[in-house]
Amino acid sequence: MTTDRARDGLAGRRLVSAWVGPLLAVRVLQVVLWLLVVSGPVAAVLVTARVSALAGRLETLDSGAAVEVPPETAGVEGFAELFVAAYLGAGEDSATALRPFLDGPSLDVVEGSWRAARTTSLGARQVGPGYFAVTVAADVIAADIDSDGQAVWVPVGTRFYSVGVVETEAGWAVTGLPMLVAAPARAVSPELLVGRFDGLDGAPGLEEMVSRFLVAYLAGVGELARYTSPSSQIVAVQPPPFVDVEVLEAGLVDASDGVGQVRVVVRAADAAGRAQVLEYSLIVTVRDGRWEVAELLPAPPLAP
Repeated sequence: MTTDRARDGLAGRRLVSAWVGPLLAVRVLQVVLWLLVVSGPVAAVLVTARVSALAGRLETLDSGAAVEVPPETAGVEGFAELFVAAYLGAGEDSATALRPFLDGPSLDVVEGSWRAARTTSLGARQVGPGYFAVTVAADVIAADIDSDGQAVWVPVGTRFYSVGVVETEAGWAVTGLPMLVAAPARAVSPELLVGRFDGLDGAPGLEEMVSRFLVAYLAGVGELARYTSPSSQIVAVQPPPFVDVEVLEAGLVDASDGVGQVRVVVRAADAAGRAQVLEYSLIVTVRDGRWEVAELLPAPPLAP
């Protein structure tokens, strides 16, 4: 596996140079032949000197044109996720469960005290050739006993672990037990195109249309086609997950020419009263004096 990955990585890094070298060499040969034809034997010495200098420049360009390609880390991240999940559920009698990852770990804890409801890699950082530090987020649950003496699993939150994983001739291997680390720093959210929820009053009829559109989209009430452009590919959520949809706040930009960007927050509740707060970004247009949704955006647009 190591040999294959090394060969693949080398091929990726030399992709540009592999093309640049032959193409430039052909061009140099064409120039040389043309000079010999027009100059004759008298200029042969000068042409040879020029070709020698150009060849040196070609070698320099060929060696400097390689592009570094980041290593593929999907495999190492997946391996680290599996290891953290196995580790959290392991104990002093769990050598077999951890053997695919680590030889002879010493876990002086009761097996089954913890579990990972879910693990997700947040990325791998290369710390050496074929050696990575992987940060894994785990939704951890803990064993507890209720008032009836029954074992129950209680969520204890998301925890973050750093795992060292190295590539060997036999495959991936972890280099030790996980480290519990602090949560990664939260990034500052970028400025959005629709940066304020100051209502849709500036565009008469728009707020009512957006509300009816979302009711049809999420609750299946009304015909969605009545509120979308003829060319729109928007399809309602099926089966409808909610029975009630209420617009909480909305904002609009760029509606002067009949085309606008809308950002809207809604509270949607199902038949049992369970609610979710959702956010949508829409492109709206005016056709025949009536607002309609032209596009349901996959994410709110960023400010230019």
